[in-house]
Amino acid sequence: MKKITSFGVILITALAVLFLAMPTLIQHRTASENQAKTNVSQEDIKDTDHKIRIGLLQLTEHPALDDIRQGVYDQLAERGYVNGENVEIDFANGQGDQNNLKMLSDKMVSDGAEYLVGIATPAAQALKNVANDQVPVVMAAVSDPVGAGLVKDLDQPGFQVTGVRDVPPVKEQFDLIKRVMPDIKTVGIIYNSSETNAQNNVRMAKEHAKELGLNVVEKTITSTNDLAQVAEQLAQEVEAIWVPNDNSIASSMNTLISVTDHYKIPVFPVVDTMVVDGGMATVGLNQYQLGVDSANVLADLIEGADPRNYSVVIPEKKALTINSKKANELGIEIPSDVVDEATDVAKEGK
Repeated sequence: MKKITSFGVILITALAVLFLAMPTLIQHRTASENQAKTNVSQEDIKDTDHKIRIGLLQLTEHPALDDIRQGVYDQLAERGYVNGENVEIDFANGQGDQNNLKMLSDKMVSDGAEYLVGIATPAAQALKNVANDQVPVVMAAVSDPVGAGLVKDLDQPGFQVTGVRDVPPVKEQFDLIKRVMPDIKTVGIIYNSSETNAQNNVRMAKEHAKELGLNVVEKTITSTNDLAQVAEQLAQEVEAIWVPNDNSIASSMNTLISVTDHYKIPVFPVVDTMVVDGGMATVGLNQYQLGVDSANVLADLIEGADPRNYSVVIPEKKALTINSKKANELGIEIPSDVVDEATDVAKEGK
């Protein structure tokens, strides 16, 4: 009995240590990836009376959110705030888990973060809940800030929360599908049913699809574990698939593309990074630029702006992106007028 009791004590102690260490373990381990890629001279670094602590929380790791994060680091440096010099950025990745997001948010606030940045809606929500309107929160890439309870109004946020709204140009994306595939009759939509951002965009997508005379087949997943099976069902019923700004699918694009490639079905995602990962084309917001815009908001707050009346930034610049290599693999010819307008990731070496 004593041996069992001793073993139990050791096991409980080990689990307790692991739990306490979890926030550190979840944080990004490669310091070089958490630095600006922009060179800033010493004289351009802003004078501050102390090293400003910033908590930066990312929902999960995938290229679109990673680009946003890099944009934050780079533009903060351009504004004179360099990590390790006059600001200390505490970056953490929640690995797509709500419990992790809560735990990491708690840690950032208890460690004395003076400003918080949340990349994607769940990260921003976790930070806002923990900050309790005592620490300014900058939301980076949130589609529906009002619906998500982050702000009261886009022009007058009301809370100590402001930032950048990420609204994909859904109408233009469906127009692009018709330009590339003028005879298409049926388009599929796949997304995670728990993703608030995706739900809002799917509603818009169905409206635009109806206007274009397209039939829509809609399927949802509850986790990435469902993706391959659901995608296979969908691919057999449609001629193309549109993917909203869904972080679950963005982090598992290789799974989706392996299925759609098998059935020769093109995927039209909402962001350029998903075209790089095997999608065929999109017209949308540049993810890196969303990070740049978010950094500008943060720098303004550091310099005295009040988040309660700092209007949410709504980017308008859009870019057309294609993947000619993927189109060739699928036997689809992208019209020359689309090619002339677009950035081709196959030729950019991405």
